[in-house]
Amino acid sequence: MSAFSKTFMMGTTCLFLACASVATAQNPTPAKPKWPMKTWLFTSFQGSGDGLHLSSSDDGKVWADMGKVFLKPTVGSKLMRDPHILRGPDGIFRMVWTTGWKDKGIGYASSTDLVHWSEQKFLPFFETVAGTNNAWAPETFYDEATRQYVITWSSDVEGRFPETKSSERMNNRTYYVTTTDFETFSQPKLLIDAGFDHIDTTIVKSGQRYIAVFKEGDKQATKAWGAIRWAVADSATGPYRLMRNALVSGQRAEGPTLSVEGEKVRLYVDYYADKRYGAFETTDWVNWRDISGDVAVAQGQRHGTVFSAPAWLAEDLAKAPPSASLVTPVPAPPAILEGYTADPSIRVFGDTYYIYPTSDKPNWQTTDFSVWSSKNLLEWKKEGLILDVANDLKWGKVQAWAPDAIERNGTYYFYFCAEGSIGVATSKSPKGPFVDALGKPLLAKGTGIETNTIDPYPFIDDDGQAYLYYGNGRLGNVVKLKPDMITVDGPVHTIELKDHREAPVVFKRDGKYYFMWSIDDARSPNYRVGWGVADSPLGPVKTPNDGFIVLQKNGPAVGTAHHSVVNVPGTDRWYVAYHRHALPEGGGYQRQTVLARMEFTSDGAIKPMDPLVVPFKPGDAGEPVRPFNAARSK
Repeated sequence: MSAFSKTFMMGTTCLFLACASVATAQNPTPAKPKWPMKTWLFTSFQGSGDGLHLSSSDDGKVWADMGKVFLKPTVGSKLMRDPHILRGPDGIFRMVWTTGWKDKGIGYASSTDLVHWSEQKFLPFFETVAGTNNAWAPETFYDEATRQYVITWSSDVEGRFPETKSSERMNNRTYYVTTTDFETFSQPKLLIDAGFDHIDTTIVKSGQRYIAVFKEGDKQATKAWGAIRWAVADSATGPYRLMRNALVSGQRAEGPTLSVEGEKVRLYVDYYADKRYGAFETTDWVNWRDISGDVAVAQGQRHGTVFSAPAWLAEDLAKAPPSASLVTPVPAPPAILEGYTADPSIRVFGDTYYIYPTSDKPNWQTTDFSVWSSKNLLEWKKEGLILDVANDLKWGKVQAWAPDAIERNGTYYFYFCAEGSIGVATSKSPKGPFVDALGKPLLAKGTGIETNTIDPYPFIDDDGQAYLYYGNGRLGNVVKLKPDMITVDGPVHTIELKDHREAPVVFKRDGKYYFMWSIDDARSPNYRVGWGVADSPLGPVKTPNDGFIVLQKNGPAVGTAHHSVVNVPGTDRWYVAYHRHALPEGGGYQRQTVLARMEFTSDGAIKPMDPLVVPFKPGDAGEPVRPFNAARSK
């Protein structure tokens, strides 16, 4: 008997009996926000396993079927049952499924949009294991601690666990492999031996615990229906400790699936004989509330799994016809800064690169700024807090957005937004801390024409004249700064910029002034970057007829804008730091900072940048700042 089974008590305790019939939710549907971050999707199959069905829900309770089969099975016994989809930190959706009742492996395919899929593969994990009778209900879990995927499934293998062999039911246990690339896999290992036959294991991380929920096998002849049970571990691959209480018992329930949103956990179970679903909620895994009466799943819903997807993607998915073309998904490059950051300003001071970003908080209610440093653009170190708007300012306490910094005569000037105004702070170090220089905004809210007073970008021309560009609206704006860098010198100048929304960037190359800016809303997946060129820092700016957009969404990388530019000193090599919607889950309020290389054509045009292309290859030294002379080198 395993240690696992010794902790098991075969009592009939039931936290809840799901006896209520599924009904359409009675509460009116709340108004949908203009920029919803995510939608819940529910996978399913119909019949014996016809293919991937998807339904969607804004609240996880009332579900609408999308009315199509998104992928038909072609591998193994050519069934698709129990489909499970997980989006990884690279933005790729990976699906695994049961390919047949007696197959000894599972199906696998991947996608970036859930419409266009890769070639299907059969993963023969137990093909060479004698006595294997099945491989059922696989699922994939991404373990952040080890940065690898854990694939689980249930198998009944002759000769294993003889103490629980029975003519009344099978003798399944949960097994797993690990992988980082879905090309090579570890050897299969036992994940859970609960001391009894069980299937349909699903894993979530709740707080610091890893929780596995699974279905105890039924005894069909005697109508002894197995309970939905759970186990807890300190790591994704166990060992798992069986908890004494059942989550659901006395019912013909299977296929548990979980959604986690903050502290709230929702458990869905498939009452497969009654053709309905039950649902329960908890915040502590002790007290559960039966919400089955509020849940209405799609007609014909069968053993699926719930996951979240960007709201815009779900809308596109509902409109798109299934695709028969095979596509190899391209992963998005990893973020270069930890956590949720946005609006990155990248600068080089001395022999070090610095990034000053917005630190994303819910609904953009950010109050502090930090800085990161790097010697080579590869490894980034968080240097810490440099300005706390909530405590360091007299005139603003929140909405700390879109900072930037520049050096002049040994002093570093830090321009930033707070409550719709632009301030300036100073320090003798690029690492701060910075001190408010004026005790009031440099540019108060409303300064300018047809604009919001945000997104400052400082630029010092070759003649020593300093400029501060800013704006959110139809026009770009710029003011001259006096040599002290904290005093506006003259009126606001406006600049026509095609499709301008915000975040102007200005740099000089080969005697020309390059302007770049962001288009659309930061919450939109179509947030993108346009550009133009001028003979003066005050414009006018000419935009190209072709190649106007130089950074925009591609595959899993969306919302790719609000950037800045850095030149490697002494070279004609340029890099762009920008933000995108965070992966695997994120949106306009949860973003990540990413790096791209920017190149030019022979006539000086900016080449379009692909947000799926990494700027450095494995083993590259990056871009250390080296001593240089005035002559430009490649």
